[in-house]
Amino acid sequence: MKKKELLIYTVILMLVISACSRQMHTEKDRQEEKTAGQTLTPLRVAVQPYYISSAVGYVMEKGLDKEFGLELIPVEYPSGAEQIVDIEKNQYDVATVGAAFLYPLVENKGVVIGEHICSTGGDAIYVRNGSSILDVKGFNPTYPEVCGDLETVRGSKILMNVNTTQQYLGMKWLESIGVKKSSVKLAYGTFEDNYDRFLKGEGDIAVLSAPYSYRAEKEGFQKAADTRSLHTEIYEVILATKEAHKEKRDELVRFMECLLYANEMLEADQEKKIEACGNWYKSQGQKVSRENLEAECKDKLLVTRENYEVGQFGDFEMKYAEYMAAIGNIPPIGLPNVEANVDRELFQEAFAGGEN
Repeated sequence: MKKKELLIYTVILMLVISACSRQMHTEKDRQEEKTAGQTLTPLRVAVQPYYISSAVGYVMEKGLDKEFGLELIPVEYPSGAEQIVDIEKNQYDVATVGAAFLYPLVENKGVVIGEHICSTGGDAIYVRNGSSILDVKGFNPTYPEVCGDLETVRGSKILMNVNTTQQYLGMKWLESIGVKKSSVKLAYGTFEDNYDRFLKGEGDIAVLSAPYSYRAEKEGFQKAADTRSLHTEIYEVILATKEAHKEKRDELVRFMECLLYANEMLEADQEKKIEACGNWYKSQGQKVSRENLEAECKDKLLVTRENYEVGQFGDFEMKYAEYMAAIGNIPPIGLPNVEANVDRELFQEAFAGGEN
């Protein structure tokens, strides 16, 4: 009897293995069929070791780029500040970047062709526990949840990353509480460097982005303001070099179609999104806790055809440019260049492409 049961179990196990094998081969065959006979076009993508490039990481991990006739080649940078330095050096074709996009547009060196993340959360301004800044809340009634005023902030040393959404948020916070740049000391560094320096006791205030903002709260630092309390909507954008925009139009549209395809898959399955984000951080040598991954994936929506109105594309770029011109960070004469270097047509075409 036992031999008979063992035989039956063995047969069932073999059938299961065979079925799984067939399923794996079917998936492999499907991928091969979609790319059979295709000549893949290389496209160099400037990426950062953060959430901003996690969907690109997922595309490469799963080979989705090949389904769109592309071979994505990652070019790694620590942040957007370094990406824009290289924009005319032929190091990459397209980049996933934050607020650093503005300066190439002003100087007529790059073109924003799309938006791929709505970063409504994750960026915040932190002070040390017991700071007098926390004693003043709602100084400006337009921002009732924001802490600080001129008296409590004057002379403070503020850590932030130049030419990024950190700088944008930090400058908007200072403006909201009536503090001019000349009244504080600004110290610039990378995202990680700013966090480490603040943790070690340097500076009075730090403008931090995820995942460092989540870590700061666990260390007991207090939030003085964030994107929501400052009524600020921030988008991460897709920035093309002038050369790629001129010579690789079709590839850029396919890249954005591919990214939308990946975004829609990830937003439809939060567990898959968290896993993809974690895999990207891990591939970049970063350890991020499950709790922080969940928070970032919740705070920052990937742009999809369901949660984004393509007709709004370009609004954020112009509002941001006008704000930066108003506070003296860019010359007002550069605003027409910003408008001219936001290509709405390519993103609309990618949106109209539907699922591959």
